[in-house]
Amino acid sequence: MKTKSLYKREDFLPASRQDIEARGWDEPDIIIVTGDAYVDHPAFGAAVIGRWLESFGFKVAVLSQPGWKSAEDFKAIGSPRLFWAVTSGSIDSRLNSYTSFGHKRKNDVYSPAGKIGRRPEKPVLTYCARAREACKDAAIVIGGLEASLRRLTHYDYVEDKIKKSILTDSKADILVHGMGELAVCEIAEKLSAGCTIDQLAGIPGTAYNLRKNSPAPEKFFELPSCRQILSDNKLFMQAHLEYQKRCFPEGEAVVQDQGAGRIAVMPPSRPLSEAEMDRLYSLPFTRETHPDCRKEGEVPALESVKFSITTHRGCFGGCSFCSIYFHQGKEISSRSEGNIIKELEKLSKRKDFKGTIQDIGGPTANMYAMKCRKQKICSRQSCIYPNICKHLDCSCEKLISLMKSVLRWKKAGRGRNAFVASGVRYDLAVKSDEYMRILCKEFVGGHLKVAPEHFSNNTLKYMGKPRFGLFEKFENKFNEESRKAGKEQYLVPYFISSHPGCTNEDAEKLTEHLVSKNIMPRQVQDFTPSPLSLSTAMFVSGIDKNCNKIFTAKGSSAKKLQFALLRYYEPKHFGIISKHLSRKRKFRLLEQIRKKADYQKKRKR
Repeated sequence: MKTKSLYKREDFLPASRQDIEARGWDEPDIIIVTGDAYVDHPAFGAAVIGRWLESFGFKVAVLSQPGWKSAEDFKAIGSPRLFWAVTSGSIDSRLNSYTSFGHKRKNDVYSPAGKIGRRPEKPVLTYCARAREACKDAAIVIGGLEASLRRLTHYDYVEDKIKKSILTDSKADILVHGMGELAVCEIAEKLSAGCTIDQLAGIPGTAYNLRKNSPAPEKFFELPSCRQILSDNKLFMQAHLEYQKRCFPEGEAVVQDQGAGRIAVMPPSRPLSEAEMDRLYSLPFTRETHPDCRKEGEVPALESVKFSITTHRGCFGGCSFCSIYFHQGKEISSRSEGNIIKELEKLSKRKDFKGTIQDIGGPTANMYAMKCRKQKICSRQSCIYPNICKHLDCSCEKLISLMKSVLRWKKAGRGRNAFVASGVRYDLAVKSDEYMRILCKEFVGGHLKVAPEHFSNNTLKYMGKPRFGLFEKFENKFNEESRKAGKEQYLVPYFISSHPGCTNEDAEKLTEHLVSKNIMPRQVQDFTPSPLSLSTAMFVSGIDKNCNKIFTAKGSSAKKLQFALLRYYEPKHFGIISKHLSRKRKFRLLEQIRKKADYQKKRKR
């Protein structure tokens, strides 16, 4: 439903030539080109980078979802004085456009009214070509999640191919990886001071082409080349593990030959300080879609986050299938409690605020203000698996203080509800009875997302997740605290099918558990090999991190079987399940599934 905007177009960053001229600019310093519709909200990367650069005095414009079959839209907005900043958008374009089975998605939640066809197949590559066509002299900087995770030789699950670094393929001048505020600001300042592209070499949080005038870093580690990996896919795992050892701010640069030249990847930028986080989230975001985009309808992705609060970034969970370690980093950067409450106060004064804060959290909601006591990031992938590191301060004290402040805000009549909708790490949550009590009594809106991911401890080992018994402990505690609060509340468990290392027997164990507990999970994600995750290295190489050979469900039929076993209650899956379980002579389980499927069939009638 279309709502009336509270803001005028001049409250947004300029998004057209007319907007630029209305500000009295001859040209912007930086033009951000994004594959998403322009949404001026702190949950959208293009807006965050744009507002951050603006706060340092740079003139920033946004070119969202431009036409790509010619360079006309690029020419129409004009040339940037310093550089084009190109991003595919808030998520990897492959994941945005394709399911794990390779099917085209029917909508695009980052486009007006969810319409598809508003971006090219490979936005970063295509936009870079059009930007170069429109203005040969301006530098091109690529960044955002897709560029960040494709900084090295990587696997593309849609093409089922190992690909060169996106820096090489896009022919961009420099790549910003990770959370890019510090790196992109340093690039802007150096170019503004008259530095050449070659003089940008060595900025933390960047990757660059090695040329005569931009030599390799003083100290670096040489990864297996793209050509070597193509000839021996086990080297994909070696390259991943060697990079993981070095991918932290105090780590070492790496160099990798792409076949069309070598690239250097610098260690990540340091995490933002609390003061910098407060500054970033205090910038004048309108929290709305730009008027030009709204003409076609609202952007669906905004709906669930419009009145959400980001408390922190980063995650030290280190799940094998997740790339947050390589993008946001594992060190937690948190905002101050006072700054978060100020944002709540500001939101409560908006005319379109209906009293509900949709989410208060981050990548993992209950990691707010947790930190390493040594105050030095190491190469360990997870701080909590297979055991909690002795140096980790995982106290909930500051989080509980924040939650109590939010409750005082509510009781003062400024809001009706404030929920935790982002995921909770249950192995940390069970360590604090007070956190569980406040969470269940005050911050759960009927359902709480939690991700056990699997039942088989064999599969959980490959996922880097705790044993299932710990989830059951959390579940019992959640139910107990919900009863004490007089609330009927439910956990929404998330599961992954076809994860590398998960055999069909492991999948059957999970099905048996779900059937015995009468659990019919709706949140089942078939494994998607996202770039730069350990699980993708397993998928490509066929080995685990200890170089042991593992089973991996590959191909449509193998993946569909494991997915069907998790969605066992759906009648459409009964055929494939029946064939498999009959061959295994598991007739008792098959009969239980048949009853569930028949019941669902009757309900649909």
